[in-house]
Amino acid sequence: MLAINCVLDQKVEGIDRAYLTDEDLLNVEKFVSGFPLRVKTYNLLRDQSDELVVRSISLLAQQYPELVQKSSRVCKYDMSINLRYLALSILRDDETFFRESLTEWHANIIHSYGISKEVTVAYCLLRDLTKKIAPPECFSLINPYFEVTISAFQKSS
Repeated sequence: MLAINCVLDQKVEGIDRAYLTDEDLLNVEKFVSGFPLRVKTYNLLRDQSDELVVRSISLLAQQYPELVQKSSRVCKYDMSINLRYLALSILRDDETFFRESLTEWHANIIHSYGISKEVTVAYCLLRDLTKKIAPPECFSLINPYFEVTISAFQKSS
């Protein structure tokens, strides 16, 4: 059974051996208390993702016109998927899910195509546009995921 995030998932696996500890319950309370902001952030990303991606690709085309002309459809798909996983990971409060489900795999593919620099620029543009539209409290949840993504692409270059 998949729990809401990896920490709770680990606890569910051990439920036949012990109750949750006080520390476990504090983590659950923290998760629950932060849920409204995570939902707000998820909704923002869901509602704005198409525009953010299109605008980012448009800005990327100013720097890499040939790449965007050749690969804009794939770029749009990849950036959209990344934002979906980012939003779901925020909702789950689960960076491990984000890293394991998408980031490491995606960075390896980008590296194999030899476009790490260009993709890093694309995600920096996406991050900057997101910062402009997101309330600070939402962006504080979003930015660490952009940092994970951008760092993964930089490591693969």
